[in-house]
Amino acid sequence: MIQLALANLKAYSRRFIAVILAVMIGTAFLAATLMVNASATESLKNSIGSAYASSDLVVSGDMNAAYDNDNDAKSESFTLGSKALEAISKTPGVAAVHGTSNAGASVQAGSKRYYALVSTPATDAQLNTTTLESGTMPADGEQVAVDAVYAKEYNISVGDTIELSDGSENAKGRHVVVSGITATSNDPLTGSTMSLSVTPDLLKTLGGDTPADYNQIIVRAEDPAALASLKTALVASVEGTGVKYFTVLTPDERIVADIAMFSDGNDQLTIVLLVFALIALVVTGLVVMNTFSVLVAQRTRELALMRTLGAVRSQIRASVLVEALIVGLLASAAGVLLATGIMSLLIKILAANVSEMSFATLAVPPLAVLGTIAAGTLITLVAAWVPARKAMAVAPLAALRPADDVSLANTSGKVRIVLGLLLLAAGAAALVYGAAKGDLLIAFGGGLLSFPGILMLGSLFLPKSVAFIGKLTSGGTVPGKLASLNAVRNPGRTTATATALLIGVTLVSMMMVGAQTAKSSLGDALGSEFLVDMEVQGGDLASLTPENLGKVRELGGVESTALLTGVGETEDGQSLYAADSTDMAAVLNTDRQLPKAGEVLVASYWDGKTVKAVGDGGTKGELKLLVSEANMIDSVMTWETASSVLGVSQGKAPAETSAKLWLKVDDSLSGAQLRTLATDLASTLDVDEYAVSGGVMEKQMFNQVIDMLLLIVSGLLAVAVFIALIGVANTLSLSVLERTRENSLLRALGLTRGQLRGMLATEAVLIGGVAALLGVLIGTAYGLLGAQSVMASFGSMVVSIPWLQLAGVIAISVVAALAASIVPARRAARLAPVQGLASE
Repeated sequence: MIQLALANLKAYSRRFIAVILAVMIGTAFLAATLMVNASATESLKNSIGSAYASSDLVVSGDMNAAYDNDNDAKSESFTLGSKALEAISKTPGVAAVHGTSNAGASVQAGSKRYYALVSTPATDAQLNTTTLESGTMPADGEQVAVDAVYAKEYNISVGDTIELSDGSENAKGRHVVVSGITATSNDPLTGSTMSLSVTPDLLKTLGGDTPADYNQIIVRAEDPAALASLKTALVASVEGTGVKYFTVLTPDERIVADIAMFSDGNDQLTIVLLVFALIALVVTGLVVMNTFSVLVAQRTRELALMRTLGAVRSQIRASVLVEALIVGLLASAAGVLLATGIMSLLIKILAANVSEMSFATLAVPPLAVLGTIAAGTLITLVAAWVPARKAMAVAPLAALRPADDVSLANTSGKVRIVLGLLLLAAGAAALVYGAAKGDLLIAFGGGLLSFPGILMLGSLFLPKSVAFIGKLTSGGTVPGKLASLNAVRNPGRTTATATALLIGVTLVSMMMVGAQTAKSSLGDALGSEFLVDMEVQGGDLASLTPENLGKVRELGGVESTALLTGVGETEDGQSLYAADSTDMAAVLNTDRQLPKAGEVLVASYWDGKTVKAVGDGGTKGELKLLVSEANMIDSVMTWETASSVLGVSQGKAPAETSAKLWLKVDDSLSGAQLRTLATDLASTLDVDEYAVSGGVMEKQMFNQVIDMLLLIVSGLLAVAVFIALIGVANTLSLSVLERTRENSLLRALGLTRGQLRGMLATEAVLIGGVAALLGVLIGTAYGLLGAQSVMASFGSMVVSIPWLQLAGVIAISVVAALAASIVPARRAARLAPVQGLASE
């Protein structure tokens, strides 16, 4: 049987090329998806997790757990201080530790003052994430190192003297020398602010009497293979210092936790990437199964003839499986190599052309190599086994006769259609339920059930759809009429060809719609989290005059402004502000957070439905809370509310009344332009630069991470399109080979070569167009439901359908189907009728 399998591979090499391409492209898609999983994690380690990426374990205080489990929680229960650092360093199995602490400081450079984060680099080489670009690292408390981006923008060079202070009022400055320039962090939470590297002595001086408070304590283990036992030991050590709420995680686990915090405690990133891998596996299986089914179906007569000559069923099955094993192994290995090359190229292009995404990193996990080869081989074996088993179930003499197509007129057709209806109904119910409940795994399971159901029902609607469109577009020509008749005369062939494209287009459309909707929804979620782009604090009405506000509006990148004026305070002493409702609507990043009459917009940590307040004139009143999703935002209401509830009128406040300024800026501004704008704002309003803050930089950095993931997904879309095109080319080529005698008979009856080519081209265009249109409709539905299941934890979904791209998918599918028909049509037309009628 091995010799027979090898002989078949050699004799039918042209047909097996189709299977090899299908397996190779399918497994490349699966491998690329698994590489995206690992690359996304690795890239996020270089951005969000850049401070702890090189460590073995990360110890972090858990403030959320403290307040969730203890109503009277105190900072000591979750704050990591010098005692915790010392206890961790003395734990057996710990090779080195470093406490990451970012203190704020005011920097006077030249005539301008800036805000900066001050930290100490780790002394351990592995734990140190600070990269020196020029000069030297600070050797004592009289030196600092400045990050490269801000050094360039603020014209700070090695050897310059700057003045540092803790930023408090009347603080005495300390003159230090810039000893070096360091690389800027990719962390979206710290990379948007000037960063200074200092010695521990200088950091302690800036902190004054404030005890050490570490954001995280990173650990290098003596034995990285024994992290589980070290985790247990570290938990005991930290608990011994009195800290109750904390976590001990690996860098990968810490990244997942950080992203989960951003998405309200749900690890959606891992789930989404897992779903991509499962989708890739399913698509690979469907495409390979479809191609192999056509190939084995073509050999049914050959296999039946072998059985009549004495070969038993087990021998023939073994021969087919050996063929599949060889094809699966070779094609899967080629698919892994192809995926590695594509992903490497995409990552290099991304890192080279988008400076903000230089942290993008390619990671090739063992699962992407070994798992993909195993999966591809197994899928190929199953794809060969199913049609071969079906062929072996037919008696040899019956197999030598033409087979009936699946329809309601035969038992197999009825079983297939009933099973398809059951799968579609169950899958659709699970898909809708998962979308409604925000459970992506249930939604994915529903899609996994419903889509095979649709494919099983394809023989009912695909041929009739092709024939109907064919009648409308044939124009009475012979090739057009023959093409539309072929669709219903041999519905099995039409369904097999259309299914290949339907799978790919559905996947592409689903990802396009889902990605576009997810990005729009994430943008809205970020808008709710970072409610205002920029804010100028620490001023009063005397500094925020109409003249100065006019100058601010003329600055490049400023789209609108809203002046916040102090109008009173709550009973517990928190300040309340009022602003014009039109101005406020123009600067807020989401229209859902505009306070209505009687409401006050507050930060997310506020509780209750109303708050008692006192206006500046002494009037008391109750305000209904509009709790925003932003953690840090001033409490603000409209002037209508301030007048009716607190008795404070617009335009009558004295010049010394506290005031702030909210700004909406152009979304297209780069990080450098935003930092320049902050400097210009501080200069125009005559305030320190650290008085200019806002979430636009953090929002921009998070958008960059989202864009990076979507760009990589776009690469997967390109591979998915290629899968679809290969599937169409495979089935069309195999279909033409199968119809050699039929086409030759048409030629013998008078059909010209040009008419034969036209018939095959028209048939391909009809099948491609109908399959693409149906695929876009089905994929759009899947994409919207999938996006809803993902975005439920972030807030409401913002539907965004890329109509132009979907139209492009249909156009490309039609053109690709036409191109796929050219070579087999030419081959069929060139074959002499007598020669074709004599072939088997």
